Amino acid sequence: MQQHDVTRLRDARGPMDNDTSSRLGADAPRGVTCYQAKAVALRILGEPSLAGSVFLMGGLVPWMVSGRDSGRLHGDVDFSVRAGDMPVVRAWLAGQRDRVEVLDSIDLMCNGDRVDYGLCAVIDGVPVSFCPFSLTGGALCQRSAAFAALEGFDALFEAHADDVVEDDLIELCACSGGLMAGMATLEACRAAKQASGREKDSLDIAELDRLGCDCERLARMAAAFERMDVICAGHSS
Repeated sequence: MQQHDVTRLRDARGPMDNDTSSRLGADAPRGVTCYQAKAVALRILGEPSLAGSVFLMGGLVPWMVSGRDSGRLHGDVDFSVRAGDMPVVRAWLAGQRDRVEVLDSIDLMCNGDRVDYGLCAVIDGVPVSFCPFSLTGGALCQRSAAFAALEGFDALFEAHADDVVEDDLIELCACSGGLMAGMATLEACRAAKQASGREKDSLDIAELDRLGCDCERLARMAAAFERMDVICAGHSS
């Protein structure tokens, strides 16, 4: 894979924002309403076996907090998962009767070492990504995968950032319905959206600004994401 492909994927997703296109097969949705996305996110966040393991990321975060409608379609629902808890996610998915399809990075031909770079599943008709992360001594590693059915190619990616404090990155936050759930902090979400520079993020940024952010925490996360390095660890030929 050429460098411009890595850059394109990074620009398309942004730091800690694993937004995929929704081309999971010919009949997959091209996008779902905010209501649909939030319903699936709440289902996952409210699952007791996943508590403390999964954290909602990306553009859905501010709308989950405010309870308002984004007024746009969402390509998927993004979760970061503590790396050691990915087996818990797979076990939960295996027990879902309405599991439509799962694309698993472990099964990719370019993943000869079978390292876990996450998966994408369709839940209640909504594409959901689960991407493993680790945070050790301030060093953040976020893994993700691109799938041919979604991106047109198979690839494995790692994003690395230093000087990241867990409390700046993720937290327990009250959803609009009162559920306390793991999510990206508003500041981490705002910094990721700012770094991505996508036009579609403007609505999410406006909602984040309406909710309000801690300026010092935002500055720390923005600095970390500006220094973030994204590498392609493997790809299809």
